[in-house]
Amino acid sequence: MKAVILKQIGDVDQLIVQDIPIPTINKDEILIKTKVASINPIEVKTRNGNRFSEPLLELEHPILGWDASGVVEKVGENVTEFKPGDAVFGIIGFPGFGKTYAEYFVAKEQHLTLKPESVSFADAAASTIAAITAYQALKYFGKLNADTKVLIHAASGGVGHYGVQFAKHFGAEVWATASEAKEDYVKALGADHFIDYKSQKFEKEAQNMDVVFDLIGGDYIDRSLKSLKEGGILISIPSATNAEVEEKAEKAGRIGVRFSLENNKKDMQAIAHLLNTGELKPHISKSFTIDQIRDAHLALEEGHVKGKIVITVA
Repeated sequence: MKAVILKQIGDVDQLIVQDIPIPTINKDEILIKTKVASINPIEVKTRNGNRFSEPLLELEHPILGWDASGVVEKVGENVTEFKPGDAVFGIIGFPGFGKTYAEYFVAKEQHLTLKPESVSFADAAASTIAAITAYQALKYFGKLNADTKVLIHAASGGVGHYGVQFAKHFGAEVWATASEAKEDYVKALGADHFIDYKSQKFEKEAQNMDVVFDLIGGDYIDRSLKSLKEGGILISIPSATNAEVEEKAEKAGRIGVRFSLENNKKDMQAIAHLLNTGELKPHISKSFTIDQIRDAHLALEEGHVKGKIVITVA
């Protein structure tokens, strides 16, 4: 099978497409023929060097990727929930390695969800790490409801565009930051108030917020604390520069959360339901083939991507 191998830490030239054996499965595992894989900032960071890099490079086949959709090819004898032919998607192996940049991958039952028939393989693969990050952050930490005022940064990006949709699903009033060119797109996602981060100071435009969902970090942490009411919640995700968010929030009389996702099947099933009803609509800005993996990584690294980037494998 074709697979993308990470040779060593470095630039996109370290991503090599090779032909390797199709993986074998044990009695508790499932072999899936990949349809679509999704690209995330964490994979770019792993390629460039982070806490995942060295353990990955120690594997016989260091294959990146966690998000994928596909069709079940074979199941182990202890597997009861899935059968060959089932269309599935999920966050594979996380926080271990999913190895989804390949024509086949192996998963356990708890990391797979049935793909609704009405949902494309591309939309399913795109609605994994980015979608569950937004869902869990806003539901469990933001505790959004009809009385919540929430500010979402980078609202046009992968996590952000899901965040706006989930915030509206939970009934909140949404302020969203992005560039002026993306105003119509962000409003179409459901944002009630749009802030052009280049020409407007969001901390002046959005005040007395109950929750800020910060996907950027850096000085956005200090500025976002000014947007929050006393006791308000600032949620910052791992791809943001957020090491001091809890300490800074506490000093300001606010609550700071350094969010990290939980690979939770019930939450993925909730996302599948919202995809099926059409309430959640992923935006895929670019699609590449597995042989174009370097171009896909470069496109994500350039930034300012609307929604998600995917790799069509089959």
